[in-house]
Amino acid sequence: MAVGKIIRDGLPFANVVATGTATANVTPGRTLEKITLKLGGTTFTKAMISRLVVKANGKAIVDTTGTILDKLNAYRSNIAQDAAYLDIFFADFSKLDEFDRMVSAFDTSIGIVNITLEVTIAGATAPTLAMKLVESGQQKSRAGEAAPWSPLLRKFISYPFNIASGGKLPFQLPFGPQNGAIIERVHVQNTGGLMTGATVKQDGLVVMENIKLENEFQQKQLGRTPQANIYTLDFVADGNVRKALDTRDAKSLEWLFDFSGADSGTVIVEYLDTLGNL
Repeated sequence: MAVGKIIRDGLPFANVVATGTATANVTPGRTLEKITLKLGGTTFTKAMISRLVVKANGKAIVDTTGTILDKLNAYRSNIAQDAAYLDIFFADFSKLDEFDRMVSAFDTSIGIVNITLEVTIAGATAPTLAMKLVESGQQKSRAGEAAPWSPLLRKFISYPFNIASGGKLPFQLPFGPQNGAIIERVHVQNTGGLMTGATVKQDGLVVMENIKLENEFQQKQLGRTPQANIYTLDFVADGNVRKALDTRDAKSLEWLFDFSGADSGTVIVEYLDTLGNL
């Protein structure tokens, strides 16, 4: 019997304590579409996950918090929210077709020796933590060989920022043939909610320019749900991964974020990238 998708329990977490870092491993070998964390115990909320890191071969491919990840999931709109469950998506089920949805899934059969999760818990009461995995077979072409996109996976990489007064914040992200990557979305989590607009230029050409209300209106038209205090620059809002921003051939790349006052926060980038690059 052929099985197209496997939904199974993950390995147990160690050191699940009120304040500390719980750890667990994921056995590689299949294409990882989603990891779901199940939160339980007396008091354990997503806001109590102060840091969530997924590492492959010791390299961080997801680095965020429970609150932020929950908001990024809610932005996509097709993802059910539940206080007891937190999803880490590699496949993107909000996309148009199977290629769009699965190109970012994590084929762990290609050179992956180990996968670890680190969940830092702060202020819980008698917490419990478990995980459920959604997996599928190795990504192959019609000829039965490894698909050319199989080395790509979704990464959530975070970069902190601080702006001392209102104005433009020039922000630097890797680009070019040495370490550039494909960018699907950039989420600017601004603690004070004072980000008002953004401009993105590649090789001097404006590829995205808007103010907050315009940006959110366009996203709502495409079925997205903008989140409070997160300004999302979404190059694939219509679900077509082919419209993602490919920075690998860029000679210059400018990110200009507008603020109405002093603010700080984190820029979270959804990359479509190979493990060894960023």
